[in-house]
Amino acid sequence: MKRFLCIFLLIISLMLTVACSNEPTPGEIDIKRARMSYSKGFYLEAEKEYERYLQAEPQGAFRKEAWDRLSEIAVTVKGEYDRAVVLLEAMYLELGDDPESGWKIMYQLGEVYSVLGNRLKAIESFEKCLLHAAKFPEKTTQTQLRMARLYREMGNYGQVAATLQNCADSAGSADDKAQCLYELAQSYSFISSWSQAKNALETLLGLQDISEETRALSIFLLADIYENDRDYAKAKSLLESIVDTYPNRRVVESRLANLPDVPLEPIPLVPPKN
Repeated sequence: MKRFLCIFLLIISLMLTVACSNEPTPGEIDIKRARMSYSKGFYLEAEKEYERYLQAEPQGAFRKEAWDRLSEIAVTVKGEYDRAVVLLEAMYLELGDDPESGWKIMYQLGEVYSVLGNRLKAIESFEKCLLHAAKFPEKTTQTQLRMARLYREMGNYGQVAATLQNCADSAGSADDKAQCLYELAQSYSFISSWSQAKNALETLLGLQDISEETRALSIFLLADIYENDRDYAKAKSLLESIVDTYPNRRVVESRLANLPDVPLEPIPLVPPKN
């Protein structure tokens, strides 16, 4: 009887332990409420619940989700960019050891600093991105393109050219290389460095396996350069070659209609036969 009672009490104890272990923790309740609020568009409530989750679960499995949502709400819902900087920097301290997470956080931080007008801090953030992107060629290209546009806004065309040339040299695919070269050509055209722009475009057009759209955009820009050089015949020939492939056919047709008249080639005189 005594043995039976001990076994019975042990079973009851185990049942109570299992029942208690199945009860949600305060952090689990917070994350469920946060997701519910977020899905319904109650972002301010979701923000508070995600914050409570981070406090309640210092080793929680959903901390990355909470950080992501908090930074997203700060930027896209509330427009609180200074708060977003604090959140992203705290997130980076916790999750930055993972290369993919570190790249994403630093890229977001670079964008936030850019919106705030702090371009130097934005560049610093993108430089950290490059360290995390060492094994991700497509992320390296994306980061370098963004940095080049930022340098262009700063009027630092030397850094623009260096960044985009490095981008082209390290690109992991023909399309990525083409994108870097196209941005390089555009940047040279902005400062009227036509010969360098032309060289970049000719290198681009020599690549195999690039998209039809990229090729058409590049030919359109090359036609601009020939038109600037008053080589209207070449410009016309280039534009005619992309009438059917350029994203907006009417733009090409309009450019062709506004080109100066191209003089006809003189017909060589043939001496009469004896």
